Amino acid sequence: MNYSPVSPAQLQDTMARLNYFEGWDKDQLARLLPGAKQLSLEKREALATKGDRIEALFIVISGQIRLFIPLSNGAERVISLVERGESFGEPCIIRDEPCPYNAIAGKDSHVLAIDTLIYRRELKQSPLLAEHTLNLVSQRLLDTLRDIEICAQPSSLQRVAHYLIHLQPAGATPEQDFRLPALKRDIAAKIGLSQETFSRMLAFMAQQGFIRFTGSQVQVDDWTRLQRLASAGCPMEVIGKN
Repeated sequence: MNYSPVSPAQLQDTMARLNYFEGWDKDQLARLLPGAKQLSLEKREALATKGDRIEALFIVISGQIRLFIPLSNGAERVISLVERGESFGEPCIIRDEPCPYNAIAGKDSHVLAIDTLIYRRELKQSPLLAEHTLNLVSQRLLDTLRDIEICAQPSSLQRVAHYLIHLQPAGATPEQDFRLPALKRDIAAKIGLSQETFSRMLAFMAQQGFIRFTGSQVQVDDWTRLQRLASAGCPMEVIGKN
């Protein structure tokens, strides 16, 4: 992990372009600048390790950061895939708690790091930042509960069906397709399956006419039928270990 040599003006311009800071005025961004740095990470490089004290709020400028919990059997349970303009670390900063997951670059990435003390100071002084942070943390809690619900489904097929339903674009029609938001490996780890099982369930659903997919592109011809599958499962499910 290296610090990228960028000027304060460049940093402020970068911050202004990120969704995280949408609605902020220049004075608010300027107050964060003294504690802001830009980091460069290569793919698979660690940004934080479970048990560490996080010393900064991290916001992805480009690339992707994988947050996951290492399991005792050597597998991973993916918590989140943090993309451009998204952040992580707020709960640890606010509660002064150790990091509960590993944070690894999923691809070559640039990350904005804002010093914990600077962030806390601004959080106390800015109702906008406090509201923004509360909304972010609340949404992540809801997303986590959704993931728990998916993982609690009794069959692998139902987990995949529930996951695809969550990806349904607003007002989707049968003609519309959508892209899986991450590698199959990471999606599988997020819903408690092996990559092999996840791929096998996708193939089975395609064979049975629930979906069509090519690479990472998925098309659902009948969302109602897919919802019934998610609720009831299917006696024809291919049996396999999760």
